Amino acid sequence: MNNTFIANYFDWDHRTPRKRHRLANRLLNKFRLNGQVIPKTPGMANVEARMNIFHLASQTAAYKVSGDVVEVGCNAGESSIVIQKVLKEYAPEKQFHVFDSFEGLPKLQEDDIKDGVYAQGSMTAKLDRFKKNFSDVGLELPHIHKGWFEDTVPSCLPDQISFAIVDGDIYSSTKYVLPYVYERLTPGAICLFGIYYDEKVFSRPYTAEPFKSPGVQRACDEFFEDKPEKVSVLYACEYSNGYFRKL
Repeated sequence: MNNTFIANYFDWDHRTPRKRHRLANRLLNKFRLNGQVIPKTPGMANVEARMNIFHLASQTAAYKVSGDVVEVGCNAGESSIVIQKVLKEYAPEKQFHVFDSFEGLPKLQEDDIKDGVYAQGSMTAKLDRFKKNFSDVGLELPHIHKGWFEDTVPSCLPDQISFAIVDGDIYSSTKYVLPYVYERLTPGAICLFGIYYDEKVFSRPYTAEPFKSPGVQRACDEFFEDKPEKVSVLYACEYSNGYFRKL
């Protein structure tokens, strides 16, 4: 399966300088300034993060890992489109479920307030935008579960999961969702974290705090303290993803 659609949908391959950027870069070079102008990132993440999703999701589909597919924290559906494209090609029999409040983050609890990264309502993407993104690329909508995770995840997750994305941004959401997803993952299933930053593995001192989501790492570290799996870091340019494979 070609993965070039990742560069085309939503103009995710955004780092190639356009004509005006090349002009600015010539001026920078003329004055011997060490820098380069590139287009602004068009969406919530980048092409490297999409590639990570593509390779992990297609791997579980191609190797016929049992279970359906979920994305907890789907936002505007950009990652969801990659997953749906993979399933259409490799595993059309699998059901795909997405979960989001479509109202942004919930009221923050003390642990997340201390981080000082997010606020209530941050990361909002409306359901209409999610549906339009799917319509624009001609893909069938997944099963959409709108609401706070506490109201949807316990009752709406499929019994078996082969691939999951958990992208809750904050400690409380990640801590709540992870046990429900973990117990339904089948052997060989993969769970990817939308943002997972580990200073000891890959230090990015100049990366903005929202690209690190410190609460996610804390929640994961606590959860996996007594588990046989561990979270590994995947490079994603400004971001880093995390993932584990269920044993």
